[in-house]
Formats: sequence, structure tokens, C-alpha cells
Amino acid sequence: METLSLYVLVVWLLAQSMFCTGQEEDNFVFVILNQESSLHYNAAQQLASNISLQSKQLGVPCVVHVSSEDWPTLATWTYFPLLERLSDQHGSNSSWVVLLEEWTTVRLEKLLGILQHYSPTLPLFIGRAVKDREETIIHHFARVDHDHPFLYPDSRAGMVLSVPLLNRLAQRWSNTSMQISSDFTIDAQYEFAKFVQSCETELSHHEGFCMQEKPGCAVVFNPTRKCEEVVQAHDIHFAVKSCTQFHAERLPIIQATWLKDATNYAIYSDVEDAAFGTVSLGIPNTERGHCGKTMAIIRRVAQLTSVQWLAVVDDDTLISVSRLRTLLSCYNSKDLVALGEKYGYGATTARGYSYITGGGGMIFSKTLVEQLAKPGMCECPSNDIPDDMFLGMCLKHASVPIIHSSLFHQGRPVDYPEELLEGELPVSFHRYWMLEPMQAFARWLDDNSPAGDSSSDIHSEL
Repeated sequence: METLSLYVLVVWLLAQSMFCTGQEEDNFVFVILNQESSLHYNAAQQLASNISLQSKQLGVPCVVHVSSEDWPTLATWTYFPLLERLSDQHGSNSSWVVLLEEWTTVRLEKLLGILQHYSPTLPLFIGRAVKDREETIIHHFARVDHDHPFLYPDSRAGMVLSVPLLNRLAQRWSNTSMQISSDFTIDAQYEFAKFVQSCETELSHHEGFCMQEKPGCAVVFNPTRKCEEVVQAHDIHFAVKSCTQFHAERLPIIQATWLKDATNYAIYSDVEDAAFGTVSLGIPNTERGHCGKTMAIIRRVAQLTSVQWLAVVDDDTLISVSRLRTLLSCYNSKDLVALGEKYGYGATTARGYSYITGGGGMIFSKTLVEQLAKPGMCECPSNDIPDDMFLGMCLKHASVPIIHSSLFHQGRPVDYPEELLEGELPVSFHRYWMLEPMQAFARWLDDNSPAGDSSSDIHSEL
């Protein structure tokens, strides 16, 4: 009798080990693509634990990966470096791969209910579909066919790949001649969907992948987090990059909009202009990159004693000071923090790097500013080197991760599907081209404007 009881116990333990491990057949593979900071890592761990608990309760074998743990050196945010690794590990023993960000809620039982209507033996790509309504610079002005629009996922709401599709993508990616031709990663979810399309699979939209809570949601974007530290406006030094050519055209716009809320700022230009209060750092204007000017700003701000954060923006950037304060309250200015919209150059390879695209705003903690300002740490080869890309190389050399936030935007509001602007209150937009900037600010960024988007179903926190 004791032998039988021991046998039952051993069988039970072995059965339990099947859940959320990579040692047995796993119906689901969850991949949490988290940012590299304690805040985001803790959120990823909570999500991983919750998924594991649900899988045990439902008896559904699964494995959960947290990207910063399992692949800390890979640019997993581009998705491509994951393909061969996931295929090698799970391509013969799993059915579905679910890609998530850390700020999601997963209801596994509902996800099972959705996927029972799809065959895991087919190459399938499922998520919350969005589409461009006009050609946009962030997608290289790709043609928009309104009769047959190209659908790509809102990655914040999660997306699912069948394992046959994963294996097909991995095989295609392993053929270097088939890899994406561009060295730049600008909109990872769009570019990944284009690659999936090249493997003869289109995204299938399902209402169960949601940006706000409603019945039937299996994966819900849920970034709400209250943070205790309060960042005051004077804690942030806003450094506006300008030049003589644009003083009269652009500076009155920012002075009439967001600059009124910034109590600690300077407009850095190539000349001192009393009419607009510009500051010259002795760096001549350049036609393209502005590395010299940006590094001069960083060295100057490193000497300021009453600053916790530096926000470097262009003179045609629109930004919400109050929303940036709320966002920064979740981070510690004593840590090495680099925050903004993440782009990549050759990021899918070991030689590449990530960088914060400058137009949407580059946010640095004071501690990081002081490190970047150290002699020999980040010296521009020339004044006209692209500042955002050069800083990306400096940050990689210093092993400082870039925290991506979808609240920052390198483009104008019209450059994004409105569905991608739902769920969160945006922090910034960039460029005045073919845009009424005052109206755009009132519509998208000004919480005090009647035109401002203050809908109750939009998250106002991280």
C-alpha cells in the first residue's frame, strides 16, 4: 500500500512538472517581451506567475519565457532574433506561441475558447488588427490599398503564432538572403507583419485581443500603475533644439502650447535671440545631425544642481508636460534611465544597436546625463553626426538599456491609425508638416482643452 502511494505521488509530481516547463510537450509557449528595468521586470514576473497558475488550474501544459531573463543580449523587441530560437526549442512539441508585453492581463480559459476555432496545424497569425489610412513616413510611404488594406497587429494587445507558422518564419529568416533589407527598425510590429506576409500568411483580427476591458477579452492591455514619487515640472529640464532659420516659424507655437507648462527649460540655438530667449552653446548649426549641439546640452545640464531629468526635444515637437511628469514618477532619476520611442539600426544582429528617435523626445535621468558628460564617454566625431543614433551607440557601450514607450511618437498624429492611439494618453508627437500644430496639441496633448482626449476609458498612468 505504501509502495502504491509513493508511486501515485511520483506520477503526480511528474504531471505537475509538465506545466510551464520546457521539458514536456507544451500546448502554449508564452513569450513576455519586457523592458529592461526593475519596474518592467517585476511586471513581467507577475504576469508569468499568473499565467503559470492559470495553466495548472486548467490543466493546460505551457512554458513561459521572460525575454530579459532568457535572451538578455538579443533585440527581442524586433521579434526576428526569437524565431530560430523558439523554433529550435518548441517547434516540434508545441501548438501556439503567444507574444505579450508585460502590461497585459491574460485570461487563459478565454484564450483557449478563441483558439479552439483555429487549427494549430495551419500557419496562423492572430491578434488585434490595425491598418494605415494613408501613406506615412514611418512605414516608408508604402502604398495603402483601401479595398484590401494591409493589417498589422497592435502588439500591446498580444499576438499569437501557430507553430507551423513559427517554423516557416524561422526557416525563411535563417536564409540570410530572405532577411529584411532595411537596416532600420522603425515600427517593429508593422515590419514583422510584413515579413509574415512574405511567408504567405495574413494577420487574422479577433476581438478577444483588447485595449480595454470588455466581455470576451482573452488578452487585455492594462498599463495602469500608480507610482508614489511625484515629479514636479521644475524637476525636468526641457532642452529645445532650434536654429535661426526656425525661430519665427516654430518657437511661437511651442511657446503658445506646451512650453507654458514647463518651468525649467532653455531653447538652445546657434545664436542668442532676445526676441525668443534662445541660448547659444557656441555650436554652429548643421544641416543634418546635431550631435555637437546635443552633447553640449548634456554637458551643460550635468552641471545643473536642481534637475532630476533631461528632456531633449526638437522645436517642432509637441509634448505634454503633465503626462511626462506622470510617466517619470514610475522611474528613479538616480538610476541610469534612457526613455523614449525605440528605433534600431542593425538591431537584429550583434553589430547593431537601439536608439531613442529624437523627434519624439529623448528622456534621460540626471544620473545618466552625468555619466554621458564624462570626458571620453560620448565624444561626437563631428557636430553633424545624428545625435540620437550616436547616443544609442554610447548607451550600448555603457550597457545602459533603452526603455521603449509607445507614448512617444516620431510622427504626427495622422501618421498613426487612431486605434494605436487608443488605450493610453500620448506624451508627444513630432513634425508640423501638413499639420495644424495648435489644433493637434489641443486634440491630443492638452488635458485642459475642451478638444483634448480625456475619455475615461484611456489609461492616464503607465
